[in-house]
Amino acid sequence: MTNTLIDTLHLNSRGVISLIGAGGKTSLMFCLAKELAASGKTILTTTTTRIFMPNPDQSPVTIIEGAVDELVKKSKSFLSRYSHFSAGSKQDLATGKLKGFTPDIIHQLWQENLFDWILVEADGARQKPLKATASHEPVVPKTTSHLVLVTGLDAVGKTLDENHVHRAGLFSKNTGRSLGETIDVQSIATSIAIEIKKANALGHPLFNIVFLNKADTPGRIASGRKIAELLQTNKNINTIITASLRDESSVKNYFDIRKTNQRNKK
Repeated sequence: MTNTLIDTLHLNSRGVISLIGAGGKTSLMFCLAKELAASGKTILTTTTTRIFMPNPDQSPVTIIEGAVDELVKKSKSFLSRYSHFSAGSKQDLATGKLKGFTPDIIHQLWQENLFDWILVEADGARQKPLKATASHEPVVPKTTSHLVLVTGLDAVGKTLDENHVHRAGLFSKNTGRSLGETIDVQSIATSIAIEIKKANALGHPLFNIVFLNKADTPGRIASGRKIAELLQTNKNINTIITASLRDESSVKNYFDIRKTNQRNKK
């Protein structure tokens, strides 16, 4: 019997989840929000960068408010009607994107004890399946309890360029794979190891999770398992999931769940 995402990602009580990487962060965020809300939890979905304005299927309502006091007041009112909603500081009318909050504001919201879970999209990838982060990225709140790095398995076999990798030059530098070469499982595993170590140092979450998404063909399933094997002994990773998340409604299958070091952090 397949566990729920809640069980698999160790979402047993309450906390702050930061999603980084590329290849399905937004879909995973709203999928998690639906599962958690269905389990009786109160949920806020937001970002420390920018996301497209949530549609009603993703979030029943979105608060746009830059002042923390007003945001808290509105959240208290909305929680009487909704177990899950989204929030941002402003909407960019030119792009339609929702601008989020700084990590400090996320921390303030968490300290208010309004929500069981705050889900934060903490990285931007321009809808590419892979990403290497610049020095100012990702934007992970220190209050993060669960860090989830998402990677799109559809990048395997593609050309290493800006069409498939956000900041392809950085990915090349980090992995030793030249621009124009084919992206392989080794380069993806190397990049994941670098990115998870970097993000872990920003917040020291209790759990670091790698979510290998788009495992919806035999070839991608095999690639996911190979990447998981390459990362199996990585001490910065608790859990590696190879799955197929087609939209924010559900995860279609868990093809491989691998648990590495169950670290006890204080």
